[in-house]
Amino acid sequence: MKSTVGAAVATLSAALLAAAPALAHAQELSTRLTRAQVRQELIDLQSVGYSPAVGEDVTYPAKAQAAMERLEARRAAESAYGAGVSGSSQAGAGRPAAQ
Repeated sequence: MKSTVGAAVATLSAALLAAAPALAHAQELSTRLTRAQVRQELIDLQSVGYSPAVGEDVTYPAKAQAAMERLEARRAAESAYGAGVSGSSQAGAGRPAAQ
Protein backbone atom coordinates (compact mmCIF):
# COMPACT_ATOMS: atom_id res chain seq x y z
CA MET A 1 0.00 0.00 0.00
CA LYS A 2 2.76 2.42 0.95
CA SER A 3 4.71 1.64 -2.20
CA THR A 4 1.65 2.32 -4.37
CA VAL A 5 1.01 5.68 -2.71
CA GLY A 6 4.69 6.55 -2.92
CA ALA A 7 4.79 5.66 -6.60
CA ALA A 8 1.69 7.75 -7.26
CA VAL A 9 3.19 10.74 -5.44
CA ALA A 10 6.45 10.35 -7.34
CA THR A 11 4.63 10.11 -10.66
CA LEU A 12 2.49 13.16 -9.90
CA SER A 13 5.52 15.16 -8.77
CA ALA A 14 7.39 14.26 -11.95
CA ALA A 15 4.41 15.26 -14.09
CA LEU A 16 4.11 18.63 -12.34
CA LEU A 17 7.81 19.32 -12.68
CA ALA A 18 7.68 18.42 -16.36
CA ALA A 19 4.69 20.72 -16.97
CA ALA A 20 6.03 23.72 -15.01
CA PRO A 21 8.27 25.14 -17.78
CA ALA A 22 5.46 24.90 -20.32
CA LEU A 23 3.09 26.78 -18.03
CA ALA A 24 5.69 29.44 -17.27
CA HIS A 25 6.38 29.88 -20.98
CA ALA A 26 2.67 30.29 -21.71
CA GLN A 27 2.48 33.15 -19.21
CA GLU A 28 5.45 34.90 -20.80
CA LEU A 29 3.89 34.84 -24.25
CA SER A 30 0.74 36.54 -23.06
CA THR A 31 2.64 39.44 -21.44
CA ARG A 32 5.13 40.10 -24.23
CA LEU A 33 4.72 43.21 -26.34
CA THR A 34 5.43 43.39 -30.03
CA ARG A 35 7.77 45.98 -31.44
CA ALA A 36 4.78 47.80 -32.94
CA GLN A 37 3.04 47.91 -29.54
CA VAL A 38 6.15 49.39 -27.89
CA ARG A 39 6.49 52.00 -30.63
CA GLN A 40 2.82 52.94 -30.33
CA GLU A 41 3.17 53.30 -26.56
CA LEU A 42 6.13 55.63 -27.06
CA ILE A 43 4.16 57.70 -29.59
CA ASP A 44 1.24 57.88 -27.15
CA LEU A 45 3.55 59.01 -24.33
CA GLN A 46 5.04 61.69 -26.56
CA SER A 47 1.52 62.92 -27.32
CA VAL A 48 1.06 63.77 -23.62
CA GLY A 49 4.36 65.62 -23.34
CA TYR A 50 6.96 62.94 -22.59
CA SER A 51 10.28 63.31 -24.39
CA PRO A 52 12.69 60.38 -24.34
CA ALA A 53 15.33 62.46 -26.16
CA VAL A 54 16.45 64.23 -22.98
CA GLY A 55 19.31 61.74 -22.51
CA GLU A 56 20.74 61.04 -19.06
CA ASP A 57 18.07 62.52 -16.83
CA VAL A 58 17.99 61.81 -13.10
CA THR A 59 14.24 62.53 -13.03
CA TYR A 60 13.53 59.90 -15.68
CA PRO A 61 11.36 57.62 -13.56
CA ALA A 62 9.23 60.47 -12.22
CA LYS A 63 8.75 62.03 -15.67
CA ALA A 64 7.91 58.70 -17.28
CA GLN A 65 5.44 57.83 -14.53
CA ALA A 66 3.79 61.25 -14.75
CA ALA A 67 3.44 60.82 -18.52
CA MET A 68 1.91 57.36 -18.00
CA GLU A 69 -0.63 58.86 -15.57
CA ARG A 70 -1.55 61.59 -18.06
CA LEU A 71 -1.89 59.00 -20.81
CA GLU A 72 -4.12 56.78 -18.67
CA ALA A 73 -6.28 59.79 -17.76
CA ARG A 74 -6.65 60.69 -21.43
CA ARG A 75 -7.48 57.12 -22.39
CA ALA A 76 -10.10 56.97 -19.63
CA ALA A 77 -11.66 60.21 -20.83
CA GLU A 78 -11.69 58.99 -24.43
CA SER A 79 -13.18 55.62 -23.56
CA ALA A 80 -16.05 57.12 -21.58
CA TYR A 81 -19.24 57.17 -23.54
CA GLY A 82 -22.39 59.22 -23.26
CA ALA A 83 -22.79 62.80 -22.24
CA GLY A 84 -21.15 64.03 -19.09
CA VAL A 85 -23.60 64.44 -16.26
CA SER A 86 -23.42 67.14 -13.65
CA GLY A 87 -25.89 67.83 -10.89
CA SER A 88 -28.06 65.35 -9.10
CA SER A 89 -31.32 63.52 -9.51
CA GLN A 90 -34.12 62.64 -7.16
CA ALA A 91 -36.04 59.56 -8.08
CA GLY A 92 -39.73 59.76 -7.28
CA ALA A 93 -39.66 63.33 -6.01
CA GLY A 94 -42.26 64.57 -8.52
CA ARG A 95 -45.33 62.70 -7.22
CA PRO A 96 -46.63 61.77 -3.83
CA ALA A 97 -46.63 58.08 -3.01
CA ALA A 98 -49.84 56.18 -3.88
CA GLN A 99 -51.94 55.12 -0.93
